[in-house]
Amino acid sequence: MYSVNYLEYDPSSAGEFLTESRLVDEGFDIRIENAHWSNAGTAVIQPESSCLLRLALPSATRCRTNFSDNRGRFSGRDGDFKPLGQVLFLPRDTEFQFCHGVSEYKAMICLFDPAALGPLVGLQWDWDGCLNDSMLNLQSGYLQASLQRLAQEVATPGFASELHTECLLTAIALDLHRQFLKPAVSLAAAGKLSPQQLRLLREMLEEGAEGGNSLKQLADACDMPVRRLSEQFKNTTGLTLRQYAAQARIRKAKSLLLNRHMLIKQVSYQTGFLNPASFTAAFRKEVGMTPEAFRQRMSR
Repeated sequence: MYSVNYLEYDPSSAGEFLTESRLVDEGFDIRIENAHWSNAGTAVIQPESSCLLRLALPSATRCRTNFSDNRGRFSGRDGDFKPLGQVLFLPRDTEFQFCHGVSEYKAMICLFDPAALGPLVGLQWDWDGCLNDSMLNLQSGYLQASLQRLAQEVATPGFASELHTECLLTAIALDLHRQFLKPAVSLAAAGKLSPQQLRLLREMLEEGAEGGNSLKQLADACDMPVRRLSEQFKNTTGLTLRQYAAQARIRKAKSLLLNRHMLIKQVSYQTGFLNPASFTAAFRKEVGMTPEAFRQRMSR
């Protein structure tokens, strides 16, 4: 999900890195890591398919985290290396030059793809032209508090950690979107739905996850022909209406499965499947495990 290339020395002598805890699911990979840099030098970090957030954490061996000598800059931007703050953000498909001294610190490294988070499907995540030096030292109190809570969840996972983590990441991604990304000027000219239309469709699809909305009803709600709605929804989200509706049914099923008193067949009927067998097949295809295995995993 990202690559690191060391410039001055052999990677094997770069330092020591210990992963204390890790939480992984579709769309995110989050780790609590201890890093000890035995050499000073420069590395090039390239987030590829994911955005990268780093939150410096207090170390057990010292009162303050020793990261103040770390500096960095985005490749291709003029200027000197700048000090890195407690929160560092690297958008996907960027190249970042990281300069460090001999030091050690503890941090949470969070890799995630905002577009893979269900509630954020359809938002624009094009970071071209949006790079800003303030990303090297994010000052948002709300963002820092959310990241601290996320670090606690990774360090000591609780009930339904994956779902809780996805909720936290959704809030974090929205905060980053508000800070750095501007809405498209003319979505209609690009053949895309407006944020208001997309929000309405998402609400109808989520509420009607058991198959309560026809394609014509969705098109009438947006005041456009069925064919144009299908085309603009695909242009905006990268998914067909059928694909998004199927994902909405699985998300609802995940929520219902947390209730251990509800039978699997009850969940299947409440999410619009004809029978438990078709529900199990669709759930396994989307999630990678059966509904019963998912329920047991969440219980643990």
